[in-house]
Amino acid sequence: MIRLGLPSKGRLKKQVEKFFSERGLELVNAGATREYLAEFKGEKKVQIILLAASDIPLEIKKGNLDIGITGRDLVFEKILDWRKCILELKQLDFGEADLVIGVPQFWIDVNHLDDLDEVAFFFRKKYSRCLRIATKYQNITREFLIDNQVTNFEIIESQGATEGAIVNGIADVIVDISSTGETLKQNKLKTIEDGTLLKSFASIFVSKNYYKKNKSDVELKRLLDQLVLGS
Repeated sequence: MIRLGLPSKGRLKKQVEKFFSERGLELVNAGATREYLAEFKGEKKVQIILLAASDIPLEIKKGNLDIGITGRDLVFEKILDWRKCILELKQLDFGEADLVIGVPQFWIDVNHLDDLDEVAFFFRKKYSRCLRIATKYQNITREFLIDNQVTNFEIIESQGATEGAIVNGIADVIVDISSTGETLKQNKLKTIEDGTLLKSFASIFVSKNYYKKNKSDVELKRLLDQLVLGS
């Protein structure tokens, strides 16, 4: 049995269902009371497990899933050195979004990372505190800023509506996923020119250990051909 993890809700779930439908694979519930299990109609060799998109990377790493479809941003954030244990099999043409730095629009002189570093230094000097950055993507944010020599910042964990963290006084800057930029504008935020941390989209990910042990399996090869090649 091949264990395939898919998003259980949201826009990504609908996009995944459309992706399968285009390949002749119809998703159906696997029993009325088991809402987090599904299957492909007429396909008994694949067990589909529905769960939060953010949980899929960890479940692949732990060996509870063999294959999963989720956003690259979530894999990068949840699994350090993810390429050691997970194979990105195919990048898909949906779920596109950028992970970006958002600053207040009235910071008219802040348009680059160097400007942001100067603001952080100013906060340290004048207010004796670090620049506060709210995000769900703590690992990616920290690594990106350090790599780009931005200092004097602290990361505030955000699990809710990150774009509201500034107006609510929780943070000075945010890092969040944006597909159109409209939500940032609605919250009077702007991006900076070199402030894109990651370009994300949905991908098919496979456990490296599982693939190494089963790459010759006929059923696995048939499924992957159908997903990757559409045949």
